[in-house]
Amino acid sequence: MSDPVAVIVVLAAAYFIGAIPSGVIIGRLWRGVDIRSYGSGGSGATNVARTLGPRAGAAVFASDFGKGIIVAVIARLVSPDAAWLVALAGTVAVLGHMFPVYIRFKGGKGVATGFGALVVISPFAGVVALIGVAIAALTRYVSLGSIMGSSLSLALLVVLSVFELTVLGIRHDLWYLLFAIPVGLLIVWRHLSNIDRLAKGDESRLETKPTPRRTQRTH
Repeated sequence: MSDPVAVIVVLAAAYFIGAIPSGVIIGRLWRGVDIRSYGSGGSGATNVARTLGPRAGAAVFASDFGKGIIVAVIARLVSPDAAWLVALAGTVAVLGHMFPVYIRFKGGKGVATGFGALVVISPFAGVVALIGVAIAALTRYVSLGSIMGSSLSLALLVVLSVFELTVLGIRHDLWYLLFAIPVGLLIVWRHLSNIDRLAKGDESRLETKPTPRRTQRTH
């Protein structure tokens, strides 16, 4: 792609779509609460599931996952041969989720949105990311599953992209490193506090019930 205007439009759309605060919106609609007032104070699917139940958490995950898919698909439709644009759009969507303009740049950890973009970029690496789901289910530590699933799948994408391998009929372009490396580092960085709590044995399990962090806001 050589049209800079189209590139700017795609990347701007990637940010503003990625920045949609699904957890905050669903918390308001589901039970009229600001989800950031509970538990970890985060707006991600895990805190929503602890606070409002698994169905609300699943709705947030599906929404965040869908954001990543939509952004990557838009980039691919705009320029099917520009692997770099798909990779950058996925990365920008994750940044949007982490630093959303709609809620003062205090967003989530980017796992679900990154996963959505990943399955478009590399379905094979996306399947590997499901290892994280198994780890979370077995240990009840969602953060551990998120870290392991993201790290393994994105490390695999790095290898596939460096050697430009074709898997399941899909060629992995070197440009995909623009997604795999920054997103992998960003997700680990956003989980540093979780890693510290895991090491100390203080991390909350999925079934842990949250307590209000401050006065509940309903409007």
